[in-house]
Amino acid sequence: MSKWGENNFKSSARECHEDCLSMNPDGKAVGDRACNVWVWCGDANGCLGQKYRACWLKHQARPEMAIGAKDSANPWTSGSLAPQLPTKGDPGSHRKFHTLVTTNANVYQAWQVRVMYFHWKKQKKICVEQETKEEPCQMGGFTRVLHDKPDSLMSEIPTCVVDRLDNEMGFVVLSRPNAFMQYFEKCDKIEETYVLMAEPDHVYIKPIPNLMIGERPAAFPFFYIEPSRWPTLVKRFVGNDKMSAQDIEKVDPIGSSPVFIRKDDLKRLAPVWVETTLAIKKDKEANRDWGWVLEMYGYTIAAYRVGLQHDLRPQLTAQPPWDKSIGDFLSIHFTYGMDYALNGTFTPGKFGQWRFDKRTYQNGIPPRDLLAPPEKSDNELVKLLIACINEASKNIDTWETFDGKNRVVHKGAQNQPNVKKKM
Repeated sequence: MSKWGENNFKSSARECHEDCLSMNPDGKAVGDRACNVWVWCGDANGCLGQKYRACWLKHQARPEMAIGAKDSANPWTSGSLAPQLPTKGDPGSHRKFHTLVTTNANVYQAWQVRVMYFHWKKQKKICVEQETKEEPCQMGGFTRVLHDKPDSLMSEIPTCVVDRLDNEMGFVVLSRPNAFMQYFEKCDKIEETYVLMAEPDHVYIKPIPNLMIGERPAAFPFFYIEPSRWPTLVKRFVGNDKMSAQDIEKVDPIGSSPVFIRKDDLKRLAPVWVETTLAIKKDKEANRDWGWVLEMYGYTIAAYRVGLQHDLRPQLTAQPPWDKSIGDFLSIHFTYGMDYALNGTFTPGKFGQWRFDKRTYQNGIPPRDLLAPPEKSDNELVKLLIACINEASKNIDTWETFDGKNRVVHKGAQNQPNVKKKM
């Protein structure tokens, strides 16, 4: 059950909370369809297109983990009827984790993983320098799992080479779960008990702690992974057509990255993940409905099948331009295009006079001097991302080359200002 905020106005956050509570009088925030989380707009100028005092009442599958990462630019006030679980992982040097990132040998993923590894090394150094006996650094090693032929980054980044799928069916991400399965067959030499699964378009902006509590995995929640929206498909790939709505809510709203998990749990999960993802891709209905996120559904359904449920950790990564301030985010996931007018105005859905989109560089490498976003832009994460890419490119001597060839893209780079010259 939910109540749309565009028609539900309350004078205070407390009134919004009480309205949620009135839809759930026995206080049971888990296990039914009544309201268990609420969101209220307390900004007189409105909240991201929603009106002042709008009160949204919702039902979430995991209300005990409903609070997002701290963001000073977020105008909403929110709360949950369920007590919130801790968001910090267990302390101790024995909780060290190994970062595993999967890539192919395409230049598009090559420049991204170079930026990623540069900043991983930077944050690992800070982590070690700042560690204390009470809070030791938990960042262990780093391995790129390359599901392709060996490339020119082998000497630059610790790499394990595995086989690419013979048939990716036009969807390169299909090789990702298969790469993890092969990793344990061909390359499993890491000493850490825990793993952080990552992807090349992640930039670390702070030292990373292990966010697991006990032996339960921890993952970033994606708003567009909604198992409850697809009950027929979920039942089909779980292999249980008698699943209740409450059962389906236990399928996590996550993908396979970023995820903290025990190494041995990932080892037993990987074959089921491969099987599930391939089955989804071959299913006409699922392939149509889940499209580019089908591998993410493959992971979370496989995890449910083997009995793994994840704690949700929104602070694991920011996703600009929708996230604006650094807050308590640990990394930046630069998957979306970022568009601004030269006066700093955000122009979503419209190519900006200034823009950055990683897809501009699908066939080449960004130049060393990407233009910074307009000074008046209010998005500090977009500014930090461009600074991070420039810092990495400036300090990597062979930045312009990949596999012995100069691959820098200068012409048509879409983060340059689009200004008409006066004649």
